[in-house]
Amino acid sequence: MPFAVWISGLPGSGKSTIARELVKNIPSVEYLRLDELRKNYVMNPTYSDEEREIVYSRFIEDGASRIAQGKNVIYDATAHRMLWRLSARSKIDRFIEVYVRCPIEKCIERETARKEGLVQAELYKKARERNRTGKQFENLGKVVGVDVPFEVNPDAEVVIDSDRTDPADGAKIVLAVLKKKGWI
Repeated sequence: MPFAVWISGLPGSGKSTIARELVKNIPSVEYLRLDELRKNYVMNPTYSDEEREIVYSRFIEDGASRIAQGKNVIYDATAHRMLWRLSARSKIDRFIEVYVRCPIEKCIERETARKEGLVQAELYKKARERNRTGKQFENLGKVVGVDVPFEVNPDAEVVIDSDRTDPADGAKIVLAVLKKKGWI
């Protein structure tokens, strides 16, 4: 029976790095990275609250339909609202949530080194400047960790402190849970 793993956390927390390590170790897995799929759901993302509801709804359904086809799924998305992760859990029988915990300052350090690409570079810096000066940045919605909080699920099956855990070791922690459940 297929399963889903949702890896969530602040931008820059290391969730995608852990997810890529996990993908290497799970046969027949579909890796759904929201940063790559967002423009499939909305053509010109604005990152508004309303848009995020639509995007996450489609993202959840995308994974659930792959599960229904017998494929294992790794969701890789910030998903700052616990409601979205709980929605996926309600649609997927075999589901675990991984929270990649990381101090905001470490996330900012990592994110500042990111080049412009799927995600706008220097999110935190721009959000803080906007809050300090009122300056607006194109396509910069509310930034999780600055403008809106990340809602931690106290019942997440796995918590990885990415500032103290190597990504490969983080993936091993998740794999151990999947093995303990008998899913792999």
